Order: sequence, then C-alpha cells, then structure tokens
Amino acid sequence: MDEAPFVERRFDLDGAKMVIRFFAPTKVNDGEFQCRYSIGWPEREACRYACGSDGIQALMLAMRTVHSDLVESDAYKAGRLTWCDQADLDLPPTWGVGPLYNVPPPATPQEP
Repeated sequence: MDEAPFVERRFDLDGAKMVIRFFAPTKVNDGEFQCRYSIGWPEREACRYACGSDGIQALMLAMRTVHSDLVESDAYKAGRLTWCDQADLDLPPTWGVGPLYNVPPPATPQEP
C-alpha cells in the first residue's frame, strides 16, 4: 500500500503498539466501493479490503471486519489486546447481532 492511510488506530498488545490502518474508500470499475485496510500484527501485516455500495458502507464494513478479526484473535481472548486500557476496542461490531461488545475473560498469567 503506497498511499497514506485515511485513519488509523493504535491498540496495545503485550505492551507494544499494534496499528490498524484504513485507506480512503475508492470506486472500482463495476461501480462498487472498496475500502482497504491493514492490521499490523506483530508477526505480519494483514492487508485486505471490504466492499460497499458507497464509500461509507465500505468503510463501515471494513471496520466491522477488523473488529471481528481482532475479537476472534487469541490475543484479545486472553485479554492482551486492548484500546485505552479497556477491552472495548470501540470499532463497529456486527449490526443487530448480540451485544455491542464481548468482554473477554481476565488475562491469564504468562508462563516464563
């Protein structure tokens, strides 16, 4: 990804920063919009995109997808991935499905 991100958020993961970047939605040939995003996991960067009928829907779907990816991660489930020292990552969850946010169980002690 060569262009600058449209917006980004820094999460805390094991005492380090993990950056999520969203790029400005763009219209593609068939008329739909794509919003590219990247998740900067410590071991790799995951780059994908979400599609929508307009730029806002594409951005919201990208945020929703990132939210799902993060809360399904082992790091989040173990309480090691937070934002502003809280489990609520403050990203749009799935619409109309369950509670707004699922709070993971308390962090388990790490073995040396």
